[in-house]
Amino acid sequence: MTTHCQLHDIVPTYTRNLVSKDEIKWSAEFEVPAIGEDIAILLNGIGRAKVVGYATYCGYLGVMTVPYSPPQWWVWQNGMPGLHNAALVFGAEIAPLPATATAEALR
Repeated sequence: MTTHCQLHDIVPTYTRNLVSKDEIKWSAEFEVPAIGEDIAILLNGIGRAKVVGYATYCGYLGVMTVPYSPPQWWVWQNGMPGLHNAALVFGAEIAPLPATATAEALR
């Protein structure tokens, strides 16, 4: 069986109940980040990224992200980061950044 992710422009209805069988699940205790927000991808040292969309895969909601400065292995595997190769990550793999951290990054 081939499973594909479904892209979304807006956050679909979801639950935080990870045992639910008939609802899309969000795997974090914090709210789903908005498009344009910066988050930290905790997985494999990828680091800070911008949320550019949403996707569902195997019943879970994730965010499509573009890393700002990914590790070299990520670039070798995916090419330079951009909208054409946004990375899908799930709630359990990310952390929200404080608003001050985002503002400081823009200075």
